[in-house]
Amino acid sequence: MPDVAGPVHKYVPSAPGCWQLFGQIQADEALRFGYPRVHRLVVDAYMAQHPGDGHDRRDRQSVFVHLAGLYAVLEQQMDPAQATNVLRRVLRHHDEFTVLARDEGPGELNVTHLVGARDLADYENRAVAWGRGVWQAWAQHHELIRRAVISALR
Repeated sequence: MPDVAGPVHKYVPSAPGCWQLFGQIQADEALRFGYPRVHRLVVDAYMAQHPGDGHDRRDRQSVFVHLAGLYAVLEQQMDPAQATNVLRRVLRHHDEFTVLARDEGPGELNVTHLVGARDLADYENRAVAWGRGVWQAWAQHHELIRRAVISALR
């Protein structure tokens, strides 16, 4: 990650350079591809890869909801609009979110994996690989997330 000073997200812990790179990736994505289907996956992967310590309700909610997004897109093959609606339903069904922690690290890939994508197909492939890696890093919570999404769909 670039070693820079600068702003970061209020409750999503990341280095300033990582947050800056994520913003640059989002801008590049918008300029080159508009609003591609993998946008939801890119946001979910980034946010789930940067969980807070659980002291702030927002960081507990964020990791839970973004993991639900990864599940919906990767495991249920939902289109992004459908996944977003499911996430809204997950939020309505939960007053509180437990602290989730990973048994292992954040996954082999990170936002830098998207840098230099040649075209939309390459960007999509890179985003899916990153999302799958992040989803796998949270394997110990898959059942909890699966149950929450399925319950929200009922």
